[in-house]
Amino acid sequence: MAEMQYTEVEKAVLNEIKNLGDNTKANHETMLKNYENLKKLVDSKPDDVVIKTHIDKLAVDVSVRQDDLDKKFAASQKSVQDRIDQMEVAMKRPGFGGSMDPNLALEEKEALGWQRSYMSLQNKEGVTFERFKNIKPNVELYRQYKDVFEGFLRKAGDERNLAAEEHKLLLTGSDPDGGYHVPTAMSARIIGKVYESDPIRQICTTETISTAAWECMVDQDEAGYGWEGDTVAGAETSTPKEGKKRIPVYTLYGKPRATQTYLEDSVVNVENWLADKVASRFARIEGAAFVTGNGVGSPRGFLTYGNGTTTGTIERVNMGNASALTADGFIDVKYHLTEYFLNQSTTWLMARGTVAAAMKLKDGSGDYIWKPSLIATDPYSTILNSPVRMSASIPAVAVGALSVVIGAWKEAYTIVDRIGITLQRDPYTVKPLVEFYFRKRVGGDVCNYDAIKIGVIAV
Repeated sequence: MAEMQYTEVEKAVLNEIKNLGDNTKANHETMLKNYENLKKLVDSKPDDVVIKTHIDKLAVDVSVRQDDLDKKFAASQKSVQDRIDQMEVAMKRPGFGGSMDPNLALEEKEALGWQRSYMSLQNKEGVTFERFKNIKPNVELYRQYKDVFEGFLRKAGDERNLAAEEHKLLLTGSDPDGGYHVPTAMSARIIGKVYESDPIRQICTTETISTAAWECMVDQDEAGYGWEGDTVAGAETSTPKEGKKRIPVYTLYGKPRATQTYLEDSVVNVENWLADKVASRFARIEGAAFVTGNGVGSPRGFLTYGNGTTTGTIERVNMGNASALTADGFIDVKYHLTEYFLNQSTTWLMARGTVAAAMKLKDGSGDYIWKPSLIATDPYSTILNSPVRMSASIPAVAVGALSVVIGAWKEAYTIVDRIGITLQRDPYTVKPLVEFYFRKRVGGDVCNYDAIKIGVIAV
């Protein structure tokens, strides 16, 4: 029987799946070993200061390793999914004579994305679906633009130093607000890296739009009800109220800098370097905004809503101690969610130090509430059977702090991306460095207030 032949994309997919978790196995085993040592020391009820210090160090070590496992697993998931998406694109495009050219298929997809993004940037209020639908990918123009764009990144001075034809071609991706549209592949690389490093993006709903805001209808009430007999008609019942949720997008920017000598080095992959720098910056700023942003010029964070159980408020639950975590507090917070949300996928969000403190807590039966995953390829730890994700934007444990959050996040919070990232190159302001000014538009807000509960460090 002849050996099955795979395309390069298919081989890459299979390789990603085969190697999933290989790089995390040793770290996972060490984390489990250290956690077992931590439990033994805690169970010994130590009064010795040295032992208590050792317990704290073990807790920090375990939480750091868990955080690393979480990020690597998210990156692996994203990488495998990207490969699968590429293969699907290639398989959907029949080639000449029944064969397939996956590279051309992917270029068509990138070219189409670039053209659509450019249209959305040219029209601040957005582009209709009908206009998007009728675009035909111009692969040759996209190839030429990518080549000129790379030269633009490296060239001493600015775009005026390009040849006349190159400058003319670069203008096909110009932004009316200044700068040039980042090629689709580079833009996707930036967004992908942001996703890998931001746990909130990984657990919430994400929408991509071509307009200035995302809108949907939300239920704000329940339908009325009643009983009727065999011969008596039921009375008219109330109609549930519906409201419109509108999430606008705001401009997020990053300004990485490089020396001209570095940019002129032909060996350096400037696009990858810039993508790493910009993604790191975007991830930190976005993550903080989704948690604590005030909604004025930035996304609205879920911790900024008032305490309550009505629309526009999020319930806060006291965790039973004025200055520390308690096991009963975690139970109280989780089970303030209604049964509907408890039956969905719920995830805890807290700072890494809070996770380290939670590792030492036991429930009424003497069992530790924090449990590590026993499977290296699915490494998320759990508290009360809900996965734990670490976010540096959640406040640390302190008096009155909102340190523990749980939610059915797919329903609770929506992140909105406006397609397209733009770039301005500035070789003048911070001489002898070249500054790159990246802009993207993003929004975020709570869509279901009942799907989130916040734990407060208070009695």
